[in-house]
Amino acid sequence: MFHSFVSRCKKHFRRGLNSVLSLLFPKYCCVCGKRLVSTEEHTCVACLAHLPLTKFKGEKGNAVERSLWDAQICTEHASAFLFYHQHSVYSRIYFSFKYCYHPEVAVDYGRMMAQDLVGTVFFDGIDVIVPVPLSAKRFRKRGYNQSERLAAGVSQITGLPVEQRAVVRVVDNPTQTRLSTAERMENVKGIFQLVNPSCVAGKHVLLVDDVITTGSTLRACAHALLEAGNVKLSVLTLGTSERNRRYVFPRSE
Repeated sequence: MFHSFVSRCKKHFRRGLNSVLSLLFPKYCCVCGKRLVSTEEHTCVACLAHLPLTKFKGEKGNAVERSLWDAQICTEHASAFLFYHQHSVYSRIYFSFKYCYHPEVAVDYGRMMAQDLVGTVFFDGIDVIVPVPLSAKRFRKRGYNQSERLAAGVSQITGLPVEQRAVVRVVDNPTQTRLSTAERMENVKGIFQLVNPSCVAGKHVLLVDDVITTGSTLRACAHALLEAGNVKLSVLTLGTSERNRRYVFPRSE
């Protein structure tokens, strides 16, 4: 009886504290910019209801999986949570954690993209999560790796460990936003290096990134990981190019 009373008091206290904090330090939706209520995290309920979901849920043969295949890579599973278009209001999600210093948004969406796959076989057999690394220069400027923050959110739902020691980004290559498919492939040559093969050798690795368009960056990172030997690969991203609504394979610009 007493413990139940204490529990109710704590619950009411937390609610009251959250209400006071929301008045003193208001939060705003990372999509529409409207002020959030105390029960909302980083995205308002209205914007969450209209997220551009891919609904891939890791199903075999989806556009993300097909875009990654080459002579060496054949993923166990691959999926993306959202469709991405740079001119959509939902592109502000990525902008908030890449350029506005809100890594907590990436953690929240990492949880969402993992929760979307709970109940499927997507995470079965995976041993470790590897976020696509940033260059040292970009990490110093940003203060965090957005892919690692997404991976942290996935880890909170799945319990899988996050491994950042296996591969590093040795080249700070230019942004790929306006490059064609061929230019993207050239732009990522040799940018990743396997430095601790024992961290991933013989394991099923889940490679996590924020957005996949042509897949050139993810393939480059995957090739570096495969050098460890006997590595199985799965891939999960927050977003995938909007054009994957229409095309099975990404096309050249």
